[in-house]
Amino acid sequence: MEFKCDPQNPGNLFTTKLGHETARRVKQMVGQVMELAMKQPRDGRLGFSLCFLQRALLVGVALCLSWSTVLAAGGDLYVVAGFRTTGDKERVIKFAPGTTGSTFVMSSRPYALAFDSSGNLVMSDVVLHSIIKVAPNGTKNTFTSALVTPLGVVIDSAGNIFVGDLHDNAIYKFAPDGTRTTFAAGLNLPTGLAFDHMGNLFESDSGSGTVNKFTSGGTKSLFASGVDDPQGVAVDSANNIYVAEFGPNVLKFTPDGTRTVFVSGFTRALGLAFAPNGDLYVSDTEGGYVAIVKTDGSRTFVQGDVQSPRYLAFEPGGGRPLNISTRLRVQTGDNVLIGGFIAAGSVTKKLVLRAIGPSLANLGISGFLADPRLELHDHNGALIASNDNWKINDQSQQSQEADIIATHVPPTNDLESALIATLEPNQGYTAIVRGVGDTSGVAVVEAYDLEADADSKLANISTRGLVETGENVMIGGFILGGSGGFSRLIVRAIGPSLAPGITNALADPTLELRDGQGTLVGSNDNWKTNDQTQQSQEAEVRATTLPPSNDLESAIVVTLPAGPYTAIVAGKNGGVGVALVEAYTL
Repeated sequence: MEFKCDPQNPGNLFTTKLGHETARRVKQMVGQVMELAMKQPRDGRLGFSLCFLQRALLVGVALCLSWSTVLAAGGDLYVVAGFRTTGDKERVIKFAPGTTGSTFVMSSRPYALAFDSSGNLVMSDVVLHSIIKVAPNGTKNTFTSALVTPLGVVIDSAGNIFVGDLHDNAIYKFAPDGTRTTFAAGLNLPTGLAFDHMGNLFESDSGSGTVNKFTSGGTKSLFASGVDDPQGVAVDSANNIYVAEFGPNVLKFTPDGTRTVFVSGFTRALGLAFAPNGDLYVSDTEGGYVAIVKTDGSRTFVQGDVQSPRYLAFEPGGGRPLNISTRLRVQTGDNVLIGGFIAAGSVTKKLVLRAIGPSLANLGISGFLADPRLELHDHNGALIASNDNWKINDQSQQSQEADIIATHVPPTNDLESALIATLEPNQGYTAIVRGVGDTSGVAVVEAYDLEADADSKLANISTRGLVETGENVMIGGFILGGSGGFSRLIVRAIGPSLAPGITNALADPTLELRDGQGTLVGSNDNWKTNDQTQQSQEAEVRATTLPPSNDLESAIVVTLPAGPYTAIVAGKNGGVGVALVEAYTL
């Protein structure tokens, strides 16, 4: 499904205008973030919070992230249980949480596993010389055949399947329609494959004892050497690379290549996979078990009959934004807070919206908006509902205090605003916050999902604001979660294409994406070129169906684990103007 963003009435994404925030300040303000979060409900309710905070003469930065929502647990674990046959077939075992496993599918000699964005299990079979897709209901289809010895399998953010062919000494790339190209040749017994979060592909070259790194464009470089028969590869949320030596050790490499032994004591370590909670699962094919290496270094074991386990994978869940947050000083005229969002899915979405101002003083935020007013508009710009002071329903002029309290997220100041709304699926909506009497100040706009189990989700978040310099660039924040813990997104910074409707559009935006520790995940200036690799990313961005329409605009396509992130938009060479910062889930 394709969603388009109307620059005049952004309804696809919630982006937000924030003051300038360096990575250092993000990290420094975690305490303040947590203080705010602790004030939010603890009943498991999904909070899709859009927080816009800015301080006049900023001396610190606060990023409002509603940590109240517990991130969903990880998905089911799938393990190839080798050398346990029924006739001429071997099993792939599915371990749902709290179970000892059950047979999900059988094949001649399954080896490596991966999941595509539709939830299909993609597996290599070395006896059938094939890649097989298994639907969630267990139905098998041969995706491609005529391979020699397909082992490692991995899928990129655009849905391309990469296969390491052991005895053909090559990596083949298959487009979603099955078109095959050679991604890399001249290797020496390739085994494990894994992508980092920047789109680089890592390959265990078991015959040479090396680990190779390939950019998205296929440029090869030596990442590590002197590895004893490298096999499975995995990448953690901080982009560290883990490699199983086919023996006692699992090695850890920082992104710059620094090597340590992460864990040892195996007989034949083979497959690696990270659970959404950060635990590393390691298959010991000769020991006949799957070990769970906890984040604190302790070790437990998967309970169940896996015999001689090979590779393993976690089923991804429907990754989704749990929170959106951004800092913005609400001004007047065209520079009020304008945020947009969509409820994607097949049914309506009921939520509560809030506009928070005076209670920000409890966090030491000066210059807060003293009396915020909240409006909700549909995709045509028509006013659906509005609210000034939350205890009174503006439309009926009756009390709505009991209804708002029942949501468990009532504002703490009578001058703040709230309204309950039901959104139609797949239509854009905008939430506008103004100061009563054309006043200015820091404000927070939030949306909480009141039907988290419904077949719809808040998605495609955007906000329009005035990008200035210094402390007043634009920063959008969001938290990702989901049962699998990973989400594929495109983050965009839009400026010149807002013209002619916006007369002071930002001429040349730049974009940075940082994690909750302030570490740079990616950056981009002009969207057709990947800033990290200096290679073209045009095809990957176009494949999302959401390419910017002006070459000077910015985009980052990335698959991210659960956690908080910030998107920072500035004008190149100190430029100023109106821009959109957007985060689409794909």
